[in-house]
Amino acid sequence: MSVCAHRGSPSVLPENTIGSFQRAVDEGADEIELDLRLSADGRLVVMHDATVDRTTDGTGAVAELTFEQLRTLDAGGGARIPSFEEVLDGVGARLQVEIKAPEAAGPLAALLRDRPDDLTRISPCCFDPDVVADLVRLFPAAPVGLIASGGSAEALDRAVELGVSRVLFGWSGTDRALVEKAQDRGLEFSIWLVNTPEQLRDAQALGVDGFTTDHTAVIAAELARSGEAS
Repeated sequence: MSVCAHRGSPSVLPENTIGSFQRAVDEGADEIELDLRLSADGRLVVMHDATVDRTTDGTGAVAELTFEQLRTLDAGGGARIPSFEEVLDGVGARLQVEIKAPEAAGPLAALLRDRPDDLTRISPCCFDPDVVADLVRLFPAAPVGLIASGGSAEALDRAVELGVSRVLFGWSGTDRALVEKAQDRGLEFSIWLVNTPEQLRDAQALGVDGFTTDHTAVIAAELARSGEAS
């Protein structure tokens, strides 16, 4: 099973920072999940929330701050809010790029047109089906994913209609029959979040292709013990 690190290694280092991403890779992550927004001056920046209040020493909406202003903020322990280009340059892993701001999809496609090698390790994903439809159009060769807080036959049908390559569903409503149905329809099935050995065993019983975790080191070690390390 593929191990995806949720915002890096947030239990050890500040989420969505270069150091946190690098730590997760060192801990055994196959893929890094990150969140993408646009600054006021159109730079692609890595930030989960619409505002900087929770994760930095600053305040205000990401979309209303320039990249220069965002860079003055402390994201924890002296870490800075990274641009997406910095992540591409500094993190050697597959990247699950969750589009938090719909307006970021176009600039992401434009950036990757100039970086074709990086395009091969990008999986653009989103909760919003309308944004996912745009991602499928903008990234025809990439494994685009539909994210949902829970699994359902309706969500799976929608994913097929959208033409995605993978689904990333939460635990609620997800069972082995749904996982098998998705896989039979050619979709990769990832579940989130898997943060304990017990949840890992449940994910293994479901037969999922991968999962997202906040605790890469713990889960990767447990996978190795079970003989299912990727």
